Amino acid sequence: DGSTDEGNGTPRRDTPEGSRLHSTSRAWSGTIAGYEMEEDELFIFIISAGIAIFGAVATATSRLHRLYLRGNPAVGLVRVSVWASMAWIAFVIWRYADPSVTGPYVLFYLTMGYAVVKLFGQFVGAAFGPRFRIDVCERRNLAAAVFLAAIVLSTGLVFGGSLWGEADPLGDDEGGWWIPLGFFLLGWGTFACALGLFLWREPGRAAARLRRERSLEDARAGATYALGTAWIVTETVAGDFYGWWHGLLAVGVVAVMLGAHEMTRTVHLPGGPRIPAPSPARRWMESFFYLFCGVATWSANRLLDRYLGPGV
Repeated sequence: DGSTDEGNGTPRRDTPEGSRLHSTSRAWSGTIAGYEMEEDELFIFIISAGIAIFGAVATATSRLHRLYLRGNPAVGLVRVSVWASMAWIAFVIWRYADPSVTGPYVLFYLTMGYAVVKLFGQFVGAAFGPRFRIDVCERRNLAAAVFLAAIVLSTGLVFGGSLWGEADPLGDDEGGWWIPLGFFLLGWGTFACALGLFLWREPGRAAARLRRERSLEDARAGATYALGTAWIVTETVAGDFYGWWHGLLAVGVVAVMLGAHEMTRTVHLPGGPRIPAPSPARRWMESFFYLFCGVATWSANRLLDRYLGPGV
């Protein structure tokens, strides 16, 4: 029937049975819409659904008084970041994910993606300063919303990038849900470390300034740094994996971004101390540079792949 390779009877890669990210060659525990799913896949799906439901309920604004929401653009900004993250994840699944991501596996990764955005973007993201319920909803803090929305969108970008590409582009090895999840954890861990270094080198207590002073200049600089770093990390974890060269390039560019941040946050006076000087003009220059680094990394990766081969 043309569904097996000649001579060995193994499933072809272009059929659901031969897909490499999800295989049905092992003992299966359930069938959904004609697709057989492994026990570990069902378990992860249930865990992801639980986290997604908890995240949706915990961040629901229906329990808040309507006065907190009326005329509050900060709430809408964070909501848009969640929707944009899910739109990006859905686009990657539709166009660039492994061929095995079909049928219930689309719902599987959409659910996992929503759980990741809520857990890492909104809940863990609050560790960097802005809190959704208190700062965004109750205090109507637009600066906190800008920074939190950037963290949420960055999380969605990195998870979508981890779904981009085939599990094993050079061989026939089978993969599973742990491959994109593992790359996401590596990528988001890198993103979190880079963002932590940025906030650490901010003058004073950056989180307190966002919450109390509501500085949009500081929020914009932090948001563009987060998005620029996430763009670079997404570019690193996305696509078929051939090696670690893209990761080394990403680390180098992020180091350059941190160096630029160090230069723009201080001025050097002859014979005097280093004085913090995050003026609005410097903050605008800083923001444009971070976005430029993201574009430059994207272009550099494609030039390297074109002239030196994938993964170089």
